[in-house]
Amino acid sequence: MIPSVFLASIVLASPTPPSSGQGASLVAAAAASGRPRECASTVRRGLSRRPTVWELARAPELGRYCDLVARAKALLVSDPAAAKSAAESAEKVLPGHAAPRVLLARAALALGKIDDAAREFEAARTKDPRSVEDPPTMHDLAEVLRRTGKLDDALAVYRALVPRIDLLGSSDRRVAVLLEAAHVSMAVAAARASSGAAAPAEAPSTEPKRASLDEAAAYLREARQRPPSALSGDVLLSLVLVLDRNGDRVQADAALADARASGVRLRAGGPSYLAAVEDKACLEALAAEGAAAVKSWETYLAGPGGKTPWAASARARLEAAKKAPRPAGGKGGP
Repeated sequence: MIPSVFLASIVLASPTPPSSGQGASLVAAAAASGRPRECASTVRRGLSRRPTVWELARAPELGRYCDLVARAKALLVSDPAAAKSAAESAEKVLPGHAAPRVLLARAALALGKIDDAAREFEAARTKDPRSVEDPPTMHDLAEVLRRTGKLDDALAVYRALVPRIDLLGSSDRRVAVLLEAAHVSMAVAAARASSGAAAPAEAPSTEPKRASLDEAAAYLREARQRPPSALSGDVLLSLVLVLDRNGDRVQADAALADARASGVRLRAGGPSYLAAVEDKACLEALAAEGAAAVKSWETYLAGPGGKTPWAASARARLEAAKKAPRPAGGKGGP
C-alpha cells in the first residue's frame, strides 16, 4: 500500500483547476516542481537550474549530479535507454537521493519493464515520499500500480492527479488520465462488490457500488468535455458502459446513440487503459451491432466477466442485441 504520508501530501497539495490562460505557465511550473529539491535554488531571482556556490561547497559533485538528473529527465520521451544510463550515472555520482530512482522507474516504464519500474518507484518513495509528486511522475506511478494490479493504490494516486491534469503538457495525456481513472474506479468497485457477495441476502446494499460508478462517470464526463482527441471514441463507449452498469439505462442508451451516429470505433491495437481486460469485449460489443455485438457479449459472459457484478447488465445487452434488427445490407457486423 502507498504510505499515508505520501497520499496526504499529494492530496493537500492538489491545486484547483487552472483557467485556460494559465496553461503554459502552469506546465512550466509543473516542470520546475519535478526538479529534485537538492538541485533547486530559492534565491531572489527565482528557481535556478544549477546549485548555488554554497551548495556546491557542501557537495562538490552536486553540479554533475544535477546535470545528469536534468539530462535523464529530458531524454525520457525521446530515448528512455539513454535516460536510464544518465540516471544510473547520477546515482553513482551522488548516491542516496530519490530523484535517480524516480527517473529509473519512469525509464523502465517507457521501456516496457513494468516490474523494474515498480521496484524503482518503491525505492524512491522509501527515500522520499514527496519525490513522486509532480504530475507526469504521478501519472507514470499510477500506470505502474494499475498494470501491476494494485488498483486501490492506483485509484488513490489518480484521485490526487485528476485535479492537476491541466499541468500535463499534452491534451491527449489529460484525457488518458481521466479514462484510466474511470476504469480503475470501476474495477475497484467490482472487486469490493464481489468481496461482499457473501453478505446476508436479506440485507443487500448497492449504494457503495453506485457511488463508485458515479465517480467513474464523473471522470468520463469531464473527459468528454475536453477537446477532441484520439481517445474520444473510447471515452464515449466507456461512458456508455459505466452508465449501463450504474443502472442509468436511459442515459446509457442516449450516449450509445451518439456514439453510433458519429461512427465511433475503438482504436486499433486494443485499449491500453483497461483495469479489467475482459471489459474490452464489452466496449467492442457496444461499438458493434447485430451478430458481432452478440458474439462480443457472449465472449464477455463466458469469461471472467460472467462472474462480475456487471454480468446482469451484460446479459440485458446481449438479449437486446439478439432482438435488434440486422443492419442495412444484411451483415451482422458494423
